[in-house]
Amino acid sequence: MLCTLVKTIDRWLSWAELWSLRLARFGCVLLLGAIGLITLNVFARSIFGHSLLPAAEISGYILAASTSVALAYAQLAKSHIRIDAAYHFLPRRFQRTLDIVALMAFLVFAVLITEAAWGVAAESIQRGSLSNTPLQVPLWIPQCLWVVGMLWFNVVLLLLLIRTLLAAVQRDGTTIHYWAGNETEIEDISKDLS
Repeated sequence: MLCTLVKTIDRWLSWAELWSLRLARFGCVLLLGAIGLITLNVFARSIFGHSLLPAAEISGYILAASTSVALAYAQLAKSHIRIDAAYHFLPRRFQRTLDIVALMAFLVFAVLITEAAWGVAAESIQRGSLSNTPLQVPLWIPQCLWVVGMLWFNVVLLLLLIRTLLAAVQRDGTTIHYWAGNETEIEDISKDLS
């Protein structure tokens, strides 16, 4: 039964890796759009003396949405910052335990942020809040995009935690390190060179 569960979680994680990469790329496209909009506004100010669109407002929404949808990919690519001054000097068993504890703490933190984000979005929906700009964007739209990205991040963290806990039950330190561990400088350099 445990082997079946491990295979199922591994399949879900493969799917999560694929969709996290797609979402991160979508976030990049959104950011490129924001850059184009800002560039267009700079030229419009130079030529016409005023902006054509409220680029600051739109780019702020884009930044929040693109960041939230890219968090899961950053976790799977091990791109989040970890402080590991003493980590690599610890015994491997203790490293693996710290990896799982760090993943649990990150999930708790992400759930709290998601809960707060949903509270803000729900209040905007309830009140019919609009942005305080000429665009008057219904605030629930960018806030819900933020919540969706955070929910995806929570799902990925939960899958990672389940997989690492299953690996701990199997006493599989290599799998724990693969999904939750911190790369050494040599692993990081090797990955960059390949």
